[in-house]
Amino acid sequence: MTLNNETERSYSYDVSMDMLNGDGRMKPCGYQTLICEIAERHLRQFHLNVDDLAPYHTSWVMISSSFEIVRPIVGQPTVIGRTWHSEQERLTFRRDFSFTDTDGTPLFHAVTFSVLMDTDTRRIVRPDHLPFSVGQPYPQFVMEASHKLHTNADMQPCDRRKIYPSHIDCLGHTNNCRYSEFAYDTLTDDELRRLDAMRRMDIYYKSELRLGDSFTMRRSTPHVTTGELLIDGINDATGKQSFACRMLFE
Repeated sequence: MTLNNETERSYSYDVSMDMLNGDGRMKPCGYQTLICEIAERHLRQFHLNVDDLAPYHTSWVMISSSFEIVRPIVGQPTVIGRTWHSEQERLTFRRDFSFTDTDGTPLFHAVTFSVLMDTDTRRIVRPDHLPFSVGQPYPQFVMEASHKLHTNADMQPCDRRKIYPSHIDCLGHTNNCRYSEFAYDTLTDDELRRLDAMRRMDIYYKSELRLGDSFTMRRSTPHVTTGELLIDGINDATGKQSFACRMLFE
């Protein structure tokens, strides 16, 4: 893999109806779907996607994703996405994304942090123990992002949910795009009407939710000054925080 090959490739994608809400505006999970689709297509070019890593009993596992909305997506445009491996820090790999319309106007930026997991033991694989190369990072960053969330927000229960077969992906756990759907379902009518005012979303994947798990959704009171809203899910069996989502509204 060469740096030029990775940073110079771009991919087009047509926004589909299921990514949009009743007003024709992009739902939070739509932005997640876009980065996952582009990343999968991109990694396939470098023999690093799910199928390529399966013989090594290894898979990418996302531990956080961050989105900065420049211009909210409305309707079903064709978008152009680029992505590149931008940083490696110990066990964690950072990947940056940039999305524009077909005229080159910026739509949103994104960053993901991932680790490599042994699919048999469910343990993180040390990068220096890999039987394959992931290439050198290209340190171009589209936004500030971290895979660590620090908050002392007062969280209040708002719903109780369960993991069904439709939530499970090929790794045997809840697909990462589902978590933004769970968070989206807790929004009030006023927040749904103000979806265009969402300027940032960060999702942190703390512990796996598996088939049959029940979990309690909680949310904070939106911050009057910053517009910050925190939403998370607590595994009812373990009491552990499974995921957390931070949304910032103008």
